[in-house]
Amino acid sequence: MNPASPLRSGNDSADLVSVIIPAYNVAPFIKEALDSVFAQTYPHYQVIVVNDGSPDTPALEQVLTPYMHRVTYIKQENRGLAGARNTGLRAATGGLIALLDADDLWTPDYLEEQTRFLNEHPEYDLVYSNARLFGDTVYDGQEYTAVCPSAGEA
Repeated sequence: MNPASPLRSGNDSADLVSVIIPAYNVAPFIKEALDSVFAQTYPHYQVIVVNDGSPDTPALEQVLTPYMHRVTYIKQENRGLAGARNTGLRAATGGLIALLDADDLWTPDYLEEQTRFLNEHPEYDLVYSNARLFGDTVYDGQEYTAVCPSAGEA
């Protein structure tokens, strides 16, 4: 972690980032997503995985087994993406929230950079980043903002 980072105590719930990962048919992908969270340079986070009534629950739970001591795992009936995120929000104890889809990855400094920005700019309530698209798609290697540019001020 960068010593110049303006963290408060480091143990305060305001410093804790609750990472919410909805899970629905993501058994083949979620390991990489979790590994990208556990590789973060920012050490103060909790991980909440919400199984949203996934039809691949046995495979999902098999993938999650080595991580169970490091995640809060919640199972619910299918309520859709928003319902899964809302369940994760209710379980969150951090002062900040980070949403991660189970088929996405973070660079190791993702949380550090975003928490630093929010700590240095308390006038902002939200921060988001660009993304590099990957996988078996025509957009592989392109940046999200080039494919889907923001409208208005960003």
